[in-house]
Amino acid sequence: MKKIFFLAATVAITSAACKSSKEVSKTETPVIKTPVDCSISGMTYASIKPILEVNCNNCHSNGGAGGFDFTVFADVKKAAQKGELLGTIKHASGFPKMPARSEKLDQESIDKIECWIKNGMKE
Repeated sequence: MKKIFFLAATVAITSAACKSSKEVSKTETPVIKTPVDCSISGMTYASIKPILEVNCNNCHSNGGAGGFDFTVFADVKKAAQKGELLGTIKHASGFPKMPARSEKLDQESIDKIECWIKNGMKE
């Protein structure tokens, strides 16, 4: 008798948990990712350098952590070409989250860096 009661209680709890998780997912607002408008021409390394100086150069200078020295244009471009720069600052799956031990960059800064990359990574 105890086994039947325990089984019925387990089924009831599981059923209620499943219902509540389905209800929550129905009420969540879907996140709509709009593409970044990179039609602005003239994006150069000088456009993103201040962002890197404030957020990246503490670790990525004088030889550079991870093999990248972001005080050097060639290293920033190399990181961008490999996909590592954008992957890390966007906190994409499979990349370490950067800046390390700090908050994610604001979306405007990420967008500027993404546009610089999409517009050919000009110096």
